[in-house]
Amino acid sequence: MGLLPNELRADFLEALCEISALMAITFEQAGSISEDHPLAQAGLMNGRDIVLDYLYHNEAGVAFEHMIYMVEEPPLVISEHCANVLGQIAETLQIPFYKPRLPG
Repeated sequence: MGLLPNELRADFLEALCEISALMAITFEQAGSISEDHPLAQAGLMNGRDIVLDYLYHNEAGVAFEHMIYMVEEPPLVISEHCANVLGQIAETLQIPFYKPRLPG
C-alpha cells in the first residue's frame, strides 16, 4: 500500500473494517452455506484479504469495486458513516458511486 496517499489508505481501511466485521457476522449467522446460497460466491468470505492485496498492488479502483461487491452481494446494511467514507473513496478515485442500503 506504499503508493496510496495516506488519507485514501486510511479511508479504505476504515470502510474495510466495518464491511469485514459485518461480513463475518453474516457468515456466522448463516451457518452452513449451500452452493446456491448468495454467500457461496467467490471473494466474499476472504474479501478483506482480496481488497488488501489489490491495495498492496496499487489497484485502488479494483479494491474499491471489490468492497462494493462485498456490500451488495449478501447484501450488507452498512452505517451511514461507512457509506460516506465509500463516497469519499469514490470521489477521490473518480468512480461513480451510489449509496448502498443503510439502516432504517
